[in-house]
Amino acid sequence: MAEAAEQADSGKAAAQSQPGVLRDRYTVRSNQPIADFATPNAEAFVAEDKRDPNRQLFALICRPELPPRVNVMRALKGATTMGFVPLVEWGTMLWPPIGRQCMTVIYERPQGRKLMTSLRAEFKRIDEYDIPRRVVEPMVAAIKELTARGITHRSIRPTNMWFMDEGSERITLGDCVSQPPAFDQPLVFETVESGMANPVARGSGTFSDDLYSLGVTIIFLLLGRNPVAHLDEEQLLKQKIQQGSYNTLVGDERLPLPLVELLRGLLCDDPDQRWDIESLDLWLSGRRLSPLQSRMEKRAARGFPFNGKEYGNCRELAQAMAKNWELAIPPVLEGKLELWLRRAVEDAERAGVIAEQVRMALNSGSDKRAGVDLMLCKVLIILDPTAPIRYKGFNAMPDGFGSALAAVMAQKGDSRLMAEIILRGVPSLWFEARKSYLPDNSLMEGNFRELKAYLTQTAMGFGLERCLYEMNDSMPCQSQLLGEEYVVELKELLPALNAAAAKRSDAKTWPVDRHIAAFMGARARSDIDRNLVQLADPEPSKSLMAMLNLFAVFQYRLGPESLPALAAWVGSLVGPVVTAFHSRDKRKELEKEIPKIIRRGSVVELYNLLENTEARAKDDHEFNWAQAQYHAADEEVKRIQTESDERSVEAVRIGKQTAAVVGILIALITTTFVVIAKVW
Repeated sequence: MAEAAEQADSGKAAAQSQPGVLRDRYTVRSNQPIADFATPNAEAFVAEDKRDPNRQLFALICRPELPPRVNVMRALKGATTMGFVPLVEWGTMLWPPIGRQCMTVIYERPQGRKLMTSLRAEFKRIDEYDIPRRVVEPMVAAIKELTARGITHRSIRPTNMWFMDEGSERITLGDCVSQPPAFDQPLVFETVESGMANPVARGSGTFSDDLYSLGVTIIFLLLGRNPVAHLDEEQLLKQKIQQGSYNTLVGDERLPLPLVELLRGLLCDDPDQRWDIESLDLWLSGRRLSPLQSRMEKRAARGFPFNGKEYGNCRELAQAMAKNWELAIPPVLEGKLELWLRRAVEDAERAGVIAEQVRMALNSGSDKRAGVDLMLCKVLIILDPTAPIRYKGFNAMPDGFGSALAAVMAQKGDSRLMAEIILRGVPSLWFEARKSYLPDNSLMEGNFRELKAYLTQTAMGFGLERCLYEMNDSMPCQSQLLGEEYVVELKELLPALNAAAAKRSDAKTWPVDRHIAAFMGARARSDIDRNLVQLADPEPSKSLMAMLNLFAVFQYRLGPESLPALAAWVGSLVGPVVTAFHSRDKRKELEKEIPKIIRRGSVVELYNLLENTEARAKDDHEFNWAQAQYHAADEEVKRIQTESDERSVEAVRIGKQTAAVVGILIALITTTFVVIAKVW
């Protein structure tokens, strides 16, 4: 037994050391990791190009439970703009160490070193005179390219920047696609608003977020160290709120005046005032702009006491209340916050709005707790309109909600809070507080309304699973039926089910579950919600035909032509559809044809065979005719039986009458004979 165990272990180890192959061209060596190129959520390995063995490449293996940025992969593949580590190829690949499909990204391998190995490490600083040429110019070119392609980087930091050449001249940005946007980004490189959100829910943001990260990065490169390494994230965010980003990061450091101008522009905490690409171009061309001064929120005449501390402005207080949801409710309901706003902050308008929200919450209907939670959510938005959506300890930017839901569901976490946020329309409260109209906000608000409609339906193809795929275009289908298959696009679903069909253990299991149905609904180009509703039809034949209809349409439109295992799987379930035909001859005909179609692997033909409207109409017509004939014959039998009964009654009556007459005659004759005998 010991030898068998050793052989099993050695076989497993051998399997895990096998390389992965992407698109039959790129070999990823699972036994050759490269720690320097790994990210916090993706391991790096040596990669080889079969067509060009001398090409220096590395591969990142994405974590299956996190949605990668597939849209950014598509945009950056083959891009040759300076400022990027070139993305060569991407796609799903069977990864032997874990025995399942994983998203894989192939990059050109930089020949130089990483600029900064860790946030606590010190490194050789870049001279102030080299900053414009070596850092700002390539980074501006990179951000311009991203903006032109409608995407953001969201991972600009020194620990994700490389020298592409051995001479350490060309600085490039590293990976930004292997995890949700800004998920790996340390808080120091995030704006105040983005830093308030949960890391997985920071969202794609805008180019302004990338420019802010660039500003922080320049400070690191200029100083050769992290100036706030002594602060934890909570302290850092607090100082950014109180003192402003520039003052927090620069502190007492003496910087050259031209760079002060640049950094104040990039680190401005007001996104409307923060420098844009045009401002950077002007600065690079030598035109000097007036340095922006930090505009801090007005501090109150006296602090607001909350949870053992005092807070001097609305933003600080809102952040503290968001972290202590239950403790924040009493002082708001008791009117203490309103009074503080009127007297200490001297903001009667904001105090009046909050007072109205409190009044509405106290006069709410049956679910007072829900009303109070929504009230506090509105109050936090009023106190700090630029902050992310905050509800019961969950903080998210609107475009980061999808990745947050994906992380919760992939980790089998409690998703009830996410559902509650959607059903109660919390995002709409945030959108209503925007001062200016933005098309993207309007689009996202409409999307959240659709999600609410999906959540109110509990049938297969809807619910939270539908929300998951609607909000995450790059989220692979999470169905357990697919096993190790990694299905991102609808065209990959049927082949994956075909592969999984051979491994199924229960012959009665349907090839559709809640995740697959929701995935189909979200990825289909046409509206298939009606078909999805029919999947829950209580009549087995109708629900089976709804499933067959979906699979047939997808096979017809997306291929492949033959899916023998899936056809066999579906074919084993169509018994109720066959028995729905009344004709015994028709059922025998179907039972004879179905195996032939299964061997051809055509779900389309199987559907057409069973959904033949002419055959069904003929079957129904013949069945109705047979029923009519049966009823007619039955009536005739009943009539004959009725007539027979009537004749029997008549015969009995006549018999009785005849017997009576005969009896009388016999009596008369007998009497006559007796009388005659006596006379004689």
